[in-house]
Amino acid sequence: MRKFLGVMICFMLFMPFEPAVAEARLLTVQSSAAIDTSVLAKGVVTVKYASKSGKKVKAGITKNKVTYYYDLPSNGTPAQLPLQMQNGMYKVTVFEQTQGNSYKAVSSKDVPLNLKDQKTVFLQPVQNVNWTASMAPIKTAATLAKGKPKTEDKLKAIHQYVVRNVSYDYNKMKTVQSGYLPNINTVFTSKKGICYDYASLTAAMLRSQEIPAKLVTGYSNKVQGYHAWNEVYIKELNKWVTVDTTIDASLKNYSGKSIYKNTKDYKKINEY
Repeated sequence: MRKFLGVMICFMLFMPFEPAVAEARLLTVQSSAAIDTSVLAKGVVTVKYASKSGKKVKAGITKNKVTYYYDLPSNGTPAQLPLQMQNGMYKVTVFEQTQGNSYKAVSSKDVPLNLKDQKTVFLQPVQNVNWTASMAPIKTAATLAKGKPKTEDKLKAIHQYVVRNVSYDYNKMKTVQSGYLPNINTVFTSKKGICYDYASLTAAMLRSQEIPAKLVTGYSNKVQGYHAWNEVYIKELNKWVTVDTTIDASLKNYSGKSIYKNTKDYKKINEY
């Protein structure tokens, strides 16, 4: 199969960014910083920090020397972030920009995770898979899944809806800015998006139907450049399968007969 050049750089701007920590010493926790673990049983934490100087703010979530970095609103708006690296001890740190790519740590908290089911985290709304039950795409997911008891049938219905109704946005690919986060309502209404949008919308619709779904980023030999797709847990098969709605939407004559991709064609870098 030829590579889809049209989506070759759809995700390059969203590769993880590691800030240079300007101060190793942790500053005294400020009242404007908060790391909330009240929903830890769902595998997520809520983080917020209001920068008095309006500087950029980031959160770092670390486990076993692996760190995921997230941009945070500098006005103190909370962001729900996943603890997706299995059970164990996490360190959640909030960073504030000093200058350029240099940041200082302003708050930190050790967070122990002990979920009975590791898939729980992939059912939750998080920063880049943000959804609520009142959203139009989530209501549509409920309609599509109605009367379908099997996970695969629900997945196929939602997958088919996304690939047939959302077109690739080539203009957005050229103009999207670093730090962009998908808005599934906007993608659903405009019926267009880049790979990040496809993966976020698909994950949100599936999660709302109690189907664990990961938003995965990395590389595929079907696409040039950094890419985003989904891994979905099929309860009846007791396994995760790879689904790529961006690729399938690009296939003009897509029939919907086979939606599972060969995992060997993908190289995962991060999952959310």
